[in-house]
Amino acid sequence: MEQTLTPAIMDAAAVREYQERGFLLVEDAIDPALLRAALAMLNSQKESGALSQNDRYNSTGQVDFTKIPNLAKTNEAFRMLASAPAVVQSVETLLGQPALIFRDVLVNKPARTGASLDYHQDSAYWDVQPKALISAWFTFRDVGAADGCLRVISGSHKRDYPHDIIVGKKRVLPQWMTSGLRKLASLSGTGDSDASGFSAFRRLKNKALGSFTRRASFVGKLQDLHARIPENEKRAALEIPVRVGSVLLFHSQLLHASNPNTSDKDRPAFIASYMGADYTFCGVGEPEFLVAAHRDSKVFQKVRVVKS
Repeated sequence: MEQTLTPAIMDAAAVREYQERGFLLVEDAIDPALLRAALAMLNSQKESGALSQNDRYNSTGQVDFTKIPNLAKTNEAFRMLASAPAVVQSVETLLGQPALIFRDVLVNKPARTGASLDYHQDSAYWDVQPKALISAWFTFRDVGAADGCLRVISGSHKRDYPHDIIVGKKRVLPQWMTSGLRKLASLSGTGDSDASGFSAFRRLKNKALGSFTRRASFVGKLQDLHARIPENEKRAALEIPVRVGSVLLFHSQLLHASNPNTSDKDRPAFIASYMGADYTFCGVGEPEFLVAAHRDSKVFQKVRVVKS
């Protein structure tokens, strides 16, 4: 039976730590049995062919990164994770208002071939204001540096960093091209979510992440934003190991990257991102999102929309 892990409302010291650093590790927030059940359900759906996933291939033809979005809507076990009381209570304390599940995605880095991801701010991808969403990073096993854990730059959530798209050997695309590709991302649904955008553009984006990269691996890089960061800030980065059952909360403006997975085991991680119920959507469409506090049933709420 699942344990009830609902700590008291986050204390003032934890709130100050998050506000200053832009991230907070919540220990023992999730019963590991719930994580095992979610992963088992996921594997069962894969085997039955009931689940679609987007695999990205590297230049050697191996899968180096996999995404499975929107699980909280279709998979009860993952909705239970995203709506875990300890997580939602912490997120809503930090947001200062009720939380909506803006997006969720499972990302897997295969054993030995799992790719690294460069530094970026999530809000550079997302059509939500203010730029103050919170992501919860769940792991299904203990994860350290060799497994592909996150690296973060403490305090970087307090300002915007310019972002580039880089292809080939550090070839930076012109800003007009980067801006155009960013707008295409909005048309496909911001944050990999199917709540907004157009399905035709979403299918095209998924092919760019997946099958197109079999023939031209650089295509996958057209979706990755790279923040311009002074070298002294990079040297101050912190690696954040996470134990199974613990959850890393981080600000959508926090600069973060992830290590490659050089271990002998796959590294799946589930990421749920939350916006405040009073936040504004400024992308394509008039989406509605799951209310995070409703764990036993799916309850959706529309949000304010401002056309960009």
